[in-house]
Amino acid sequence: MRFFLLDVSRGLSVLAMICYHFYWDLGYFGFIDLGTVIQGVGLIAAQVIGVSFITIAGISGRILTFSKNFKAKFSMRIVRLIILSAVISLATFFMDKNSFIFFGILHFLTLCSIISLILMNVTKSYILFLLSMVVGIISLSSISFDLPTTLSWLGLNKNPPITNDFYPLFPWLTFYLMGFWIGQIIMNMRTDFLNNISIINPTNNKIFTVLEYIGKNSLIIYISHQPILFSLFLIFIQLTS
Repeated sequence: MRFFLLDVSRGLSVLAMICYHFYWDLGYFGFIDLGTVIQGVGLIAAQVIGVSFITIAGISGRILTFSKNFKAKFSMRIVRLIILSAVISLATFFMDKNSFIFFGILHFLTLCSIISLILMNVTKSYILFLLSMVVGIISLSSISFDLPTTLSWLGLNKNPPITNDFYPLFPWLTFYLMGFWIGQIIMNMRTDFLNNISIINPTNNKIFTVLEYIGKNSLIIYISHQPILFSLFLIFIQLTS
């Protein structure tokens, strides 16, 4: 079960993420000050992109629970995410073991997929909304503990870990659950309005067609874009040195 507008939105979010990572790579390779990327406007941009990507994932996760063979599809999805998360952790560990990615956005989405399995039988939209609000309140309450490093993925440690990509359960679960709630509302309406927006004609608009393609292949594109960017930067540096 796919929705054109949802795929386009996901494609736009992925494209924005690629642009941000290109900006981050400029800082990593010393072309600009890395501080401008991870602070101020750069940090805000990264968070906005993360919120959009996770919220869309939540909407998709809820809609997917209504599809046929849901458990089989989700099981395959979880297995793929676990494998890809492990690959990212191993690859970044060999690159820099002091700041490797141990709980990035794919690790987070893996856990969210498991949470989706738990919540799949919750059909009351107000319950999902209240659940997202509870998680949001906990996230905003600044509750923190002296937890061991192995539990830093919860996001409740007083001292956040050093890592290049970190999406802990709190506060990011708030946005996934908000998306899950929105997805429930969409399915409760029992309408295909997402596929029938009169101002958008995907067959005649190349921009939307490209965004839809990116949205449908977001996982592959997300996994491959950074290795490609890194390779291009290394080639450029080698040619200009």
